[in-house]
Amino acid sequence: MIEIQLAKEEDLKQLAYIEEVCFPVKEAATLAQFQKRFQAFPECFMVAIVEGRIVGFINGAMIAKQTLSDEMYEDTSYHNVFHAYQSVYGLAVLPAFRHMGIAKKLMQSFINLSKSRQKKGMVLTCKEALIPFYQQCGYTCLGVSHSIHGGAKWYDMIFEFDLPSSLFIPMQFYHLKEAAILFQQCFDNEPWNEQWTYQQAYQHLEEMLSSPYTLAYVLYQNGQFIGMIVGHQMTYMDKQVLCIDELCVCPQLHGQHIGSQLLDYIKEECHKRKIQKIVLQTIRSYLSDYFYKCHGFYEQDYLVSMTCDIKNSHEI
Repeated sequence: MIEIQLAKEEDLKQLAYIEEVCFPVKEAATLAQFQKRFQAFPECFMVAIVEGRIVGFINGAMIAKQTLSDEMYEDTSYHNVFHAYQSVYGLAVLPAFRHMGIAKKLMQSFINLSKSRQKKGMVLTCKEALIPFYQQCGYTCLGVSHSIHGGAKWYDMIFEFDLPSSLFIPMQFYHLKEAAILFQQCFDNEPWNEQWTYQQAYQHLEEMLSSPYTLAYVLYQNGQFIGMIVGHQMTYMDKQVLCIDELCVCPQLHGQHIGSQLLDYIKEECHKRKIQKIVLQTIRSYLSDYFYKCHGFYEQDYLVSMTCDIKNSHEI
């Protein structure tokens, strides 16, 4: 059985070994290069496992251009989670495990992952003999590449995706970079005026996403990460309740009903999961509590939101 999954840091030595076996010395990436890439984009490494052994892998950066250039292989600053295209730096399978469909499964898994991240498409370079393989995977050949990587002749390949204009998908750990940036943008502004660092926002969201009871979704529009809603499910007496922890919308898109879309979607998910009630806390202001009241939320007079500062409580 072939299993495809995201790579782990401890897998890099095996990946470097596979690279060495599969590519000429002038073309093969070194362990140090893999380590540098993995530090920059660990979410862009996938491995194929057969009977507990890694036998193949695929990796590449998220880039802005529709073609690869040789400097991208060395300079990880070309990678950015907001860039539109997922590149493929390398796809390799050990010789003893070829002709089993592993390379195609790796590529299809990478394509599916890239689509879920709302990338516009994928790009790579290959030698002439491999053009038919990549065409079978959905790529189009753009002709001879400007790349002279390893002194070989390469061809530019591109796979343009046909994606819906809006897409709700379950939030995953690979969304955390974009989510942390959005969280900062939202809560550093009115009416909250909180001073979050990127690391604080990332850790906050990562801890919530690590819970098995978390229900979280992100919203992409035209390939851009524009909103998210994060909550946790719990049992309260005989009812299932969803507690909304965070709802964030790109500040530049406020007033365009994005928050309403997020709430409507989470209500539908609650209905499917037989969750009977949604609860939340929000700051008391016209823009905040009025928004939720317009969506069926109401205040319960017998409840009071209270906070205890541990240091001060010990001084009483």
